[in-house]
Amino acid sequence: MRVAPLSGLLAVILTITGFALLGDTPAFDATGREVRAFYEDHQGQTWASLYLLVLAAVFIVFFAAHLAGVVRDVPAGGGWLHRVVIGGGLLLAIGFLTGATLTLALVDLAGEPTASGPALQALNTFNEDFFIPFVGGMGLLLLGAGLATFRAAVSPLPHWLAWAAVVIGVLVFIPWVGYIAFAAGGLWVAVTSVLLTRRPANGTPIARETAGTARR
Repeated sequence: MRVAPLSGLLAVILTITGFALLGDTPAFDATGREVRAFYEDHQGQTWASLYLLVLAAVFIVFFAAHLAGVVRDVPAGGGWLHRVVIGGGLLLAIGFLTGATLTLALVDLAGEPTASGPALQALNTFNEDFFIPFVGGMGLLLLGAGLATFRAAVSPLPHWLAWAAVVIGVLVFIPWVGYIAFAAGGLWVAVTSVLLTRRPANGTPIARETAGTARR
């Protein structure tokens, strides 16, 4: 299916839009009163944000499945690394869905007078610090794709893009750098999504040809 790779680009667009709608949520150390006030005042846009992020998770799985199939067909590309790609995509999607669930719980509790301030504060802290599945999922997806393609003589990805996947995939796991690397990973997904769409209909790898053309 020629539009299948574009699921990655769509996932990135939905993610950016969803987080933009969510806005500046209360910090991890916000009081229960601050948490309640924020989610009571931003209920509508939070619901819209959660809907977009859930859709993003769906398209992430579609993209990871397509990318895993592409990686699997790379000659001497590592064989099992396509499983790392799909595993990373699933972990990333689970992170989105779990994060959306936690935020939904905050929206619901904020409107309940019986919900205590300490309970809201604790749930908000958990929600704000819930980033490890995102980091792990993105890192695994990038490392699986990059390691399978950067040394292959014939690859569906340009050489520079395969190397970028490896570098970003490592940086994602480094503290204080991970957030920037995660954003770079989103850009990688968007670029790869577009490039895979431009592949020949028969799936013929074109990356090393492109690299060779650039050197000439």
